[in-house]
Amino acid sequence: MIDEDSKGISIEIMGKQHQFTCSAEQAEDLHQAANSLAVMCDDIKKQKGAVNSERALLVASINLSYSLLMANNKIKHSQHSQDALISTLKSALYQSDQ
Repeated sequence: MIDEDSKGISIEIMGKQHQFTCSAEQAEDLHQAANSLAVMCDDIKKQKGAVNSERALLVASINLSYSLLMANNKIKHSQHSQDALISTLKSALYQSDQ
């Protein structure tokens, strides 16, 4: 069953059309993500020469996964730093109330 808010979109990656269903709100972001992936794959093929499309998609996927992992690690580190700062501030406020 397709949700009333769903939208069918067509995305071209490496010369092939792919059909996806997403919410209307996600459509533009999905187009941008697909365009970014298509550029990455084209760049990989140019850099590596005779790399086939499947290999270019695999390398792009690994690069994106690595970038996501690094971003998530950075967010976790920032959250830990913020938690430590909040704890320090709470301690300071508690001590000043005493």
